[in-house]
Amino acid sequence: MQDRLSALGGADRHLCCVLDGLRGKIRTGLWVGRDDGSLPPAERALLGPWNRVKGLDRGGLRQRGGLAAQRRLEKALAQCGRALLHLHNIMDPCLLRTAAAARPALLTVQDHRFFCPGRGKLKPDGRICRQVLGEACLDCFAEADYGRRLLSLTRARLRAAAGVSRVLVLSRYMAGELLAAWQAEGLPAPPVEVLPPFVHGFEPLPRKAAGGYHLLASRLVGRKGVRVALKAARLVNLPLWVAGDGPLRGEVEEAALQSRGRVRYLGWAQRAGLARLLAGARSLWLPSLWAEPFGIIGLEALAAGAPVVASRVGGVGDWLIDGENGFFAQPGLSEGLAQAALALEERPALAGRMGRAGAAMVARRFSPRKLMERLIIIYKEIWAGYNSGHE
Repeated sequence: MQDRLSALGGADRHLCCVLDGLRGKIRTGLWVGRDDGSLPPAERALLGPWNRVKGLDRGGLRQRGGLAAQRRLEKALAQCGRALLHLHNIMDPCLLRTAAAARPALLTVQDHRFFCPGRGKLKPDGRICRQVLGEACLDCFAEADYGRRLLSLTRARLRAAAGVSRVLVLSRYMAGELLAAWQAEGLPAPPVEVLPPFVHGFEPLPRKAAGGYHLLASRLVGRKGVRVALKAARLVNLPLWVAGDGPLRGEVEEAALQSRGRVRYLGWAQRAGLARLLAGARSLWLPSLWAEPFGIIGLEALAAGAPVVASRVGGVGDWLIDGENGFFAQPGLSEGLAQAALALEERPALAGRMGRAGAAMVARRFSPRKLMERLIIIYKEIWAGYNSGHE
């Protein structure tokens, strides 16, 4: 069960990866709240049967329509018979409680909205927030009433999530944040397990000749460090190619016009196009300001043999080993990003060695087959526990 069918976000792609990975192993069915039309037909064919249940994309802040959405979900649950529910990006607390009460359910928490009412653990001044969920979170809001509404919603989500059989998270960072929030709120925590995402949707291509460009591939928003990357490219005059779309697209296009070819804007890259870009990139830049839950684009770059220069934030440390398959840079500082990228530019042998180390690490630690085997074991454990308690 997912809020939307889409190809635009990491959470959306993760769901597609899981469903494709389960094909032929267990019987699946997908419910989504809406379809934004961005998922290509070839990828839709990999999902198996799916249907829309209007209202699953509710965030929970607006009260209007909530009862109708709950009734539609109850009707869908009554029609599907005995089944285990795997919830992805379901954010309305009422819908979470309805699902958890009706069936054995596990929840994948893919972002910060279960333990942060604000900007995804990012303070208004751009610093990463290390505050545990509580009244201090209101300091991030200019409008106190709006802040209190979001804090109340976040706490309701957290309470609802405590009612599922198990929670899956993408990284150790996410597990720590979630458990700290439950403890701060005095709530009993269900078992939490880290089950990371994996590379899916394209085969890494042979590496092109060393040189080329450095790559930024992300949603073009401030928290992704887009401005940090543009400034870094100016500082050391490195070729930077940017693939993505979002509110800062205009700034990227302007930087490309002023750079005389040093910065190149490519627009949004589909999976095949991304594979080609990674095959020719000297490095991938991930200069995020916010605490990335995982940073799947970095794993994809390593699988393609491209080292990564990334901010030391969130779950990135689960796959980036500083000095081995890339470099860490301090969030928000273009100078550190620039110097790390320049080291790879000036030392092609180092870049090649890091890329090979990254590809080997991904194959060893993030095998789709092994991760799907672990997920199926989790499903069986939850199902067996539920049935033993309802005999």
